[in-house]
Amino acid sequence: MTGTDRAPEIELKSLRSPTMVSIVGLLPLTWATPVLPANTDARKAVELPPPDASFLAMDQIDAPIVDSGHVEGVLHVTVTVQAKSGEEASAIGKRMPQLRAAALPATIEFASLRASPYAPVDVERLAQMIATPVKQADPTIAKVLIVQVSATER
Repeated sequence: MTGTDRAPEIELKSLRSPTMVSIVGLLPLTWATPVLPANTDARKAVELPPPDASFLAMDQIDAPIVDSGHVEGVLHVTVTVQAKSGEEASAIGKRMPQLRAAALPATIEFASLRASPYAPVDVERLAQMIATPVKQADPTIAKVLIVQVSATER
C-alpha cells in the first residue's frame, strides 16, 4: 500500500438518535411486565336446557336464483317448524316431506323474483311466503322459522 491509498474514514453516529432513544426507553417496560401463568382452572360445563320436542327441522331447501333465463346462484334455506304442542309434534314429524313440498314452491318463487347472490336476502318476506303454504298444509303448526339462509353465486 502506498501512502495515498488510505481507507476512507467512517463517521460513527451517536447512539442518542431519536429512534434509538425510543426503543431503549421501551425496554424497561417489557422487562417489568410479569409473566402470568395460563388459566388452567377446571370449569363447569354449561348446562343446556333439554331440547324442546315441539321444534322440528326440515331438510335444507336449495332453490335456483334465475335472472334473464340464466342461473345466477342458489338460495339455501333451512326451515324449522314449531308445533302447538309436543303431542302434535310427533304427527308433524311424520308429515315433514309434505311440509317441505309445500315450502318448496314458495322458496323457488322467492328465489326467482326477489333473491340475488349479490344482495342481502329479505328473510322477513321469505318467512311470510313460506309460512302461508306450510300452515295451510298442517294447521297444527304454530310457527315457521327460518334458522339459516344464504344466497351464493353459481
